[in-house]
Amino acid sequence: MSHSNNLFDAIEGHRQWALELLQDLVRIPSLEGAEKPCQELIATKLKELGLNVDVWVPSGDELASHKAYVPSQFGYEDRPNVVGKLSGRGDGRSLILSGHVDVVPTGPIESWTHSPWSGDFEDGKVYGRGACDMKGGVVSNLLAVAALQAIGVKLEGDLLVASVVDEESGGNGTLACVLRGYVGDACIFTEPTGLSQMAISGRGAQFFRITVPGQAGGIEYKHMLVNPISKAIRVYEAVETYSTMRESVVAHPLYGENNETKVPTGICKFHAGEWPSTIASHAVLEGTIECLPGENIHTIKQEFKTFMQEWSSKDPWFADHPLEIEWFGLWFEAAEIDREHPLVTTIADLAQQTTGSRPEIQGGGGSDLRIPILYGNTPTVLFGPGGGLIHSSDEWVDFEQVVTCGRILADVAINWCGGHKRLE
Repeated sequence: MSHSNNLFDAIEGHRQWALELLQDLVRIPSLEGAEKPCQELIATKLKELGLNVDVWVPSGDELASHKAYVPSQFGYEDRPNVVGKLSGRGDGRSLILSGHVDVVPTGPIESWTHSPWSGDFEDGKVYGRGACDMKGGVVSNLLAVAALQAIGVKLEGDLLVASVVDEESGGNGTLACVLRGYVGDACIFTEPTGLSQMAISGRGAQFFRITVPGQAGGIEYKHMLVNPISKAIRVYEAVETYSTMRESVVAHPLYGENNETKVPTGICKFHAGEWPSTIASHAVLEGTIECLPGENIHTIKQEFKTFMQEWSSKDPWFADHPLEIEWFGLWFEAAEIDREHPLVTTIADLAQQTTGSRPEIQGGGGSDLRIPILYGNTPTVLFGPGGGLIHSSDEWVDFEQVVTCGRILADVAINWCGGHKRLE
């Protein structure tokens, strides 16, 4: 039977509920390490919606022993994950709707027109840090469940709603969900793609550090010493050359269109010296290298290291004083699903029915998408409400997209999991 009209009415009937929930979530400053109040609110809402709710603190030791672990400066004490489960009848496909509540720092408060924790609603936009990335998507997930419950649909397969911590630092919250057994037949991360786009892949990435040796001494001896800054400039140029080479030889149908960066590699941080009139003993450059789906980030790392060692060996100074190249911090593996996967076509079909246009299938950067695909055998996409100024001052989410996304997700749940009107 058709649930379309009833579903539309249910979504509209929960519009104010969704707005107030989004504002409440934005007003909680859930910086990394301080997500607990947000998670407690979400757990309460999921229980009110009739879901069986699991709240647990991830095990740092268990995470650290896994090959997908991303080193984090934060521990996990008082940083719970939350998963709500709406159990199906047992003979349908399962679906996970997932989002994260951790947010990046605000930067200077004075650069915001709207306070970063205001949740101000103005001209259809909800403002605040994390409004777009990605509390708007979290609310879309809950709105979908609220609408399904309101119209009395009983799903055949299980519907799970996950709210995780630690996404911004690499994804260990999602990894903890997979390790706890929260895998399924499909997963949607409601990251802010905007409803006109859907990402079905993610690039791999790795932070790197290059230490350039020099000769410390007073500036009066500059002509007798090797200044690591001048050498570091050459290293920077070599990394740019490598980046251009990579862009010229790799290809993927989801990347490189519209003159965008296909597969980034670059230096983004530089430090040298301790005193304005003293030649530095060394210089340190830090950056990121990425890879496309189908490539192994560890293989690409080794190729980059070999290139830099070969390049530097031609310089007499580096031949005797080698560059130190090391990997640290954030890293991702690349992952993708087929653009013709039933999950992709189901979302695209239903989004088109609701919005009148079919989402463009795209490739994404690094995200949690890789973890369910690679370690949970769970096909995964990114599709969620958009906005603007993500990770910037005056971040905002388009509230109408939050509502529309909730409608689409509810439609997807019925079609993917199978649903019928309750008889009881």
